[in-house]
Amino acid sequence: MLLTTRERLRPDERAALRHMLLSYPELRELYEAKEAMHTFYRIKGRARAGRAFANLVDRLATSALPELQTLRKTLLRWRRAILEYFLCGYTNGRVEGFNLKAKLVKRRAYGYRSFRNYRLRLLNACA
Repeated sequence: MLLTTRERLRPDERAALRHMLLSYPELRELYEAKEAMHTFYRIKGRARAGRAFANLVDRLATSALPELQTLRKTLLRWRRAILEYFLCGYTNGRVEGFNLKAKLVKRRAYGYRSFRNYRLRLLNACA
């Protein structure tokens, strides 16, 4: 339930989640930050995204949790790249996926002797 966006939860799951989050305030704060990130990426337009980004970072600044402070610093460091998404709508997710596949194929191989075989397995995995 924690990994699913609030809108996709059934009413009984929402009630259970609400009850759990009331019992664990730190978990609630982390969950709310995750939901704020989901909401942020659904915004249309770079100007609106810039304002929402500032609000999100300001909200994270008030947190006492070190994980959210680390997230805030990361977001600030990547501000320009994050806001560029709202101009073009592209991410490097596909490249990251291919890199993950390549690492997985390499890990399963236990060291290929032939680059040709590695290349063929990698092409097959990414097809």
